[in-house]
Amino acid sequence: MKKIYIVIVGSLMLFSSCEKLLEEDVRNNISNLYYETPAGVEEGVKGCYSQLRNIHGKQSINWMTNYADEYTNGGADGIMNDYLNTLNPSHITFREYWTTLYAAINACNQVIVAAQKADMPSQLKNTRIAELRFLRAHHFFLLVQAYGPISLPLTPTESASSEAKRSPISEVYAAIIADLNFAVTNLPETTPDYGRATTWAARHALAKVYLAKAGTSIRESTDYSKAATLAKEVIASNKYKLLPDFASIFLHGRNDEVIFSCQYDADPLFGGTAGNKGNNNHVFFTTDYTSQPGMQRDIANGRPYNHFRPTNYMLGLYNKQYDSRFDKSFKTVWYCNKPGTYTISGKSVTMALGDIAFIMTDYEPTQAERNAARYTIISPSQQHGTLFPQSSKHLDANRLDVNNLNGFKDAIIYRLGETYLIAAEALMMDGKPAEAVFYVNELRKRAAKVSTDPAVTAANRLAMEVTPAQLNIDFILDERARELNAESHRWYDLVRTGKLLERVKLYNTRAAPNIQPFHILRPIPQAQIDRVPGGAKNYPQNDGYN
Repeated sequence: MKKIYIVIVGSLMLFSSCEKLLEEDVRNNISNLYYETPAGVEEGVKGCYSQLRNIHGKQSINWMTNYADEYTNGGADGIMNDYLNTLNPSHITFREYWTTLYAAINACNQVIVAAQKADMPSQLKNTRIAELRFLRAHHFFLLVQAYGPISLPLTPTESASSEAKRSPISEVYAAIIADLNFAVTNLPETTPDYGRATTWAARHALAKVYLAKAGTSIRESTDYSKAATLAKEVIASNKYKLLPDFASIFLHGRNDEVIFSCQYDADPLFGGTAGNKGNNNHVFFTTDYTSQPGMQRDIANGRPYNHFRPTNYMLGLYNKQYDSRFDKSFKTVWYCNKPGTYTISGKSVTMALGDIAFIMTDYEPTQAERNAARYTIISPSQQHGTLFPQSSKHLDANRLDVNNLNGFKDAIIYRLGETYLIAAEALMMDGKPAEAVFYVNELRKRAAKVSTDPAVTAANRLAMEVTPAQLNIDFILDERARELNAESHRWYDLVRTGKLLERVKLYNTRAAPNIQPFHILRPIPQAQIDRVPGGAKNYPQNDGYN
């Protein structure tokens, strides 16, 4: 399979400084003419795909989306999780997210205009424009869910400008839906170039858009039915499949369940190893295993930034007798990589390479159990901000050295497991629980523990099934957590379903005292407001952040 994401060199019309916010670099005549050629269009489209690496697999999107009810603050500064006054318009996360997405949007706009002028076969031209509109819709969708009314530039900014206004969400969603409808019609069903968007990726995205729109003030009665239809079309296409082993989804992020992803590689054109160009997800969820006897930092166990500690709600959400997803989503056992003799529970223990060094339990062991163990036992009462059971989804053993931030696993954006849950939620909310439960049960049966005894496996699959009467929005959110935690969906999910405040107050003890109703939107970056003539008068701040 070919890889399509490249870094554009030369005039670099597609890349503009994040510090300029909605201002963009002035293009020169040479770059204009080149990108209006067929070769220039091809290069420009690939450059727009490469912008995904500035978004996915980076800190901003993780901090924007994963602090909620599934994860609380671990060893980070706590600002994004705790909802204190320091969560304000000047925080770097809001600025970086905003500027990175708008830079990507402007790149798409520039190449769309160039492609429209290019002398190339109409079908190919429409395919390339459809890819650009798919990407642009993706970026706008992330923005409108986070900030509400936003700027809606649908043509390129050709000179540095501070002129901007906030368009109502009705206009933003209309533009997103128009882009994705064009993409659904003009993108192919398959592509030899792994990483390019297909009509199925566009349908998944559009289903998700309708699901989110149904939770806004501009909802329409047909939103849920449209979301369900699109999701079912993706599933029925048989172009993708639920992998039988849940853990295998995350081995590299490139498999038959993945509908669309952000590609990474050791090759400099796909991220590489220099600077901060790779997938950084692996560092954010890693616990401080190096603090324990028998352990030192290594590549396989990751670089421990420990930003995200799973909440008690998250850790207790699985029926571990039947559901394999806890064991395949979380790491609770570490093996010695620093042989030696250590004092553990008052006794001298000699550890060899590969011996169990420590475990995380979900119960409080007796002193007799601790005395008998030849390793450290860390029970729930001993777990804390930097020491906890960690998500294993993003571990990347292919990094070049122990301190390198640049992972090479693809960052999954859309996968079929989520498509099933979109179909289930949309059908349930459309008053069709009997049809919805099929999609829930297919996903849950995939997750059932497999035994060497087929009869036991069958019993586990049966035990994982639920009935239509059990379906409600809280069950769907719980199932999304079991399936999709740590995949940068959660904050958006809770806002979309009107459950952010309720669930954060219930399950995130650090954030619970501080979260307020206005927190269902993020603050507009202050730097953006300051650049508009008239400031907040002409570019108003979201309520609660003034």
